[in-house]
Amino acid sequence: MIDSNGGPLGRFNLVDAAAIALVVVLIPVGYATYLLFRPSQPVIESVTRAEVTNEERRVAGSLLTAKLKVRGSGFNPLLRARIGDTETLGFVFENPNSADVMVGPVPPGRHDLVLYDGVQEVARAREAVEIQATSGPSVRVYGWLTNLEAATAAGLKAGPATDPMAPNAFTIIALGEVQPARTRISNGDDAADLPVAEYVERAAEMLVRCDWPSGYGCAIEGRPLSQEPPITVRLPGGYVMQIEEIAPPADPQPATAIVRLDAALPMMKVGDRDAITGSRAAEVVSIGGGAAPVVTVRLGVDPSRDGWRYRGRLLVPGAPFTLTTARYIAGGTVTAVSVAP
Repeated sequence: MIDSNGGPLGRFNLVDAAAIALVVVLIPVGYATYLLFRPSQPVIESVTRAEVTNEERRVAGSLLTAKLKVRGSGFNPLLRARIGDTETLGFVFENPNSADVMVGPVPPGRHDLVLYDGVQEVARAREAVEIQATSGPSVRVYGWLTNLEAATAAGLKAGPATDPMAPNAFTIIALGEVQPARTRISNGDDAADLPVAEYVERAAEMLVRCDWPSGYGCAIEGRPLSQEPPITVRLPGGYVMQIEEIAPPADPQPATAIVRLDAALPMMKVGDRDAITGSRAAEVVSIGGGAAPVVTVRLGVDPSRDGWRYRGRLLVPGAPFTLTTARYIAGGTVTAVSVAP
């Protein structure tokens, strides 16, 4: 090549040739390095059920329903797994050819197992996971359906409210009136109900299906029902339930109890009901006079290992009994119990 004055612009010398040769050599070396160190594309070859250990159940919690052993190639610790549209509880990397998938509540049926690297799908095993329709135990709960929109609260009614096989499926048994929503803050025996602006709530008696399997006897959304109330859980459909009390799932057995009160209460009258929603609530049907009056109450009781129970407490002659209303609390002693056949 020549410049504008007709002289040579430059010469192709040995250094230029060496640089070009180096580039030519580095291109295949770089490509080979990329092929050697690039992450392998994950491939799923098999998906089988595996036994859940006690340690895994303790770490994963009560929502753990199963463990899957996934074999293939190209696995890495950064992957995550979904079963159909449901996020799993965890992807446990063992080596590039083996991993465990911890499964939480998943709707019954056949589902794809999908692996993701970040948000990108990298592997899929079609219909590799079959979830059998199972029915865990149910529990009867009393408390408040709260943080409701006014229109939603007005539309609630007794009856099944969800798919019966959905996790924590529930059926509404009885409902109280619509009132402003509150959240209860407790400190020992002290409690305060704080208003929740723009929302309403309704007292409710419901049947709720427990997490299954569960290491807590019964848990809802992973919250053991053995802890102190109120227990706040989120149910299918986004409903928030503050559970104050629990009972067996079967309908209560009608019963009549005679209670000798500790003191006369002039404000007590026939028709007064215990402060609980539903047919279980004790209702005053007659009142006797005297310094220590005797009242007869009609109520619903549950069988237990120790005998009949009302609101979780034994209902036998000699047992203490408490009737709580918005106007008074009446204490006394049970003198007789009659349970309908």
